[in-house]
Amino acid sequence: MGDAGEPINATALRGHIERLTARGPRHRDNETAVLAGLDHITRCLTSYAYAVERERYGDAPYEVNLLAELAGTGDGPVLEIGAHWDSVVEGPGADDNASGVAGLLELARVFAAGQALTRTLRFCFFGGEEDQPVGCTGSRAHVARLDAKGAWVDGAIVLEMIGYRDVRPGSQRLPQEPNDPGIDLARFSRADFIAAIGNVEAADYLAAICAAGQAQDPTLSVLPVSLPKDHTANGARSDHYPYWLSGRKGVMVTDTAEFRNAHYHQATDTLDTLDLDFAEQVARAVADAVRALSS
Repeated sequence: MGDAGEPINATALRGHIERLTARGPRHRDNETAVLAGLDHITRCLTSYAYAVERERYGDAPYEVNLLAELAGTGDGPVLEIGAHWDSVVEGPGADDNASGVAGLLELARVFAAGQALTRTLRFCFFGGEEDQPVGCTGSRAHVARLDAKGAWVDGAIVLEMIGYRDVRPGSQRLPQEPNDPGIDLARFSRADFIAAIGNVEAADYLAAICAAGQAQDPTLSVLPVSLPKDHTANGARSDHYPYWLSGRKGVMVTDTAEFRNAHYHQATDTLDTLDLDFAEQVARAVADAVRALSS
């Protein structure tokens, strides 16, 4: 979706989310929706001229990651950009995480049509993030294979829910766990920012995302959160975490899930609840950050 030369835009994001949520939850119990979602991702990537790798980590139809690589002109480490395509069984997962997949598809499209970058990019659509009780089954398998091959991958930027915004005062909550960092509640009391949560090793990723947000028009407020690699609470709840465990950099770009979105993991997590202008801003900022990190 979207012509090759078009910038990332809310209309294209809407089209992806509509397709991804049309058949209900993308959960192992709904094979029709799983296969339709995987087909949409594959068709889009193929139309952008990518070769799509199906990275299986089990025999079931839902046990698969989809990978697409854009070769850089240099010989430095690969930068991976990811999002999980699956959802919980309770709902269609428009924000969690069709919004992230839509953003990742748009990133793949604009980079395929743009000027070649020095760094090789790999777009990773992970399955099994919502698997219980461990979670992140697909990304764990993927990173394990990177380790087994000795692959030179610097780290990953993961899009984990990028579509929900609420500008009302007091609309944002923040974790109050002892091992979570202190955050200025007064400054971030409105759910109108995007959080970028990374390990301390990913300081350059966080800085690039913050700078890209500041350069947006209008400005996109970014909350950077730097955590130690042994953090296991809210900041470790997505597909960036296996990268931390492997000693690589990892950042989760997130609207903070249930700390602002009452539809999180509910049947009401639908397209009509999302702010796609916000999602567009987030995706554009990530694109600009990736360019800065890859030039």
